[in-house]
Amino acid sequence: MKNAIAITRPTLKTKGFSTHHIDIFSYILLGKTNREINLMLGYTRRSHAVVDHSRKVMYKLLALEELCRKDHHNFVTYPRQYQFWWKKLLDKHMAALLSVAIAPGFYDGDE
Repeated sequence: MKNAIAITRPTLKTKGFSTHHIDIFSYILLGKTNREINLMLGYTRRSHAVVDHSRKVMYKLLALEELCRKDHHNFVTYPRQYQFWWKKLLDKHMAALLSVAIAPGFYDGDE
């Protein structure tokens, strides 16, 4: 049973908000599928890291725009359908996101 849990659990590479989250969200906006991103970044096939990490960025962007999560639920659930809208927000707030994001290397060897 333990092996089944280990296989389906996300292989998280960061603990807090990092530039890694922003990179994953950027890949989504470029049209990459979750499966492609998982493979590219070394996550397991069934990992939810791509969804979880990109959602963190979307929520931060909504907060920076002072927009309600509830009113933009579809935008968060289906980011590829609204990719041009998200891209505009990401470009607008990239400096603010980078100012609060931690470099993923900060977590290396922290196990």
